[in-house]
Amino acid sequence: ISEDLAKQLRYVTETIFNGCGCRDFARADFMVTDDNEYYFLEINTIPGLTSTSLLPKSASCFGYSFEELAKKMVDPAIERFFSKCLV
Repeated sequence: ISEDLAKQLRYVTETIFNGCGCRDFARADFMVTDDNEYYFLEINTIPGLTSTSLLPKSASCFGYSFEELAKKMVDPAIERFFSKCLV
């Protein structure tokens, strides 16, 4: 897809993510037609994490290893936990 469409999909995804009250991570699925029309299908807040799952594959496109992805996913939850413990 073009960079312009990718930017538009990122914006729409972030809007949906925030509107649904998601936090930390999720996977949004779209269908894109040959005419670059897109259709939002779902937001998956518990995406698969196997070697064939889409989230780890997508993260690898941005240079994240599985271990780095797992750490990036867990760190915010750990921070929230300890911030509540220290109150």
